[in-house]
Amino acid sequence: MRRRGVTRWMGTVMSKGIDLLLFMPALLLVLSEQVLWGGSRALLRGIGGLAAVRAAHLWLRLLPPYAALPVFLVPDLFSHASDLWAAVLLTRGHVIAASCLVVLGKGVATVVLVWLYQACEPALLRVAWFARLHHAVGAVQARVLARVRPWWCALRRRLRGTEAAPGRVARRFRRWRERLAARVVWTRARS
Repeated sequence: MRRRGVTRWMGTVMSKGIDLLLFMPALLLVLSEQVLWGGSRALLRGIGGLAAVRAAHLWLRLLPPYAALPVFLVPDLFSHASDLWAAVLLTRGHVIAASCLVVLGKGVATVVLVWLYQACEPALLRVAWFARLHHAVGAVQARVLARVRPWWCALRRRLRGTEAAPGRVARRFRRWRERLAARVVWTRARS
């Protein structure tokens, strides 16, 4: 009888320990996904009205499922090429340029990947293994979001504060905006 209680206690401790170890990577994953995915979708909605972009989106949507899969290699190759070029810049001592190239290359590759996914999603979901993988990843994402959401909401509340008592970060950004506005007004008045 004692053994069962110890086993249950150890299981609880192990579960809490694993949660603690995986919490920060999960929080970073959710944060980056929310920021990158949401920002990419907003950017794509903005440029989605261009005729060339609409035509390319329609062409990609009409691709058969197995022809749509290799299309995802294009942003990946672009990302790796930017990494390679950044490594060359880094070896030549151009740290800032290399860092900017990596961030810009990954950013552009992410935006293109989101756009390709939006265009090809119906075709890709007709592939059985991709549909299973897509739903499994969605289920894991929902579980991670359910665990991280209370922390995420608390962090956002703390950073934002309220209208009556804004948080420290919100106050700092407000002061920066006020200083910037004052400089712009002062610069315009001088010229």
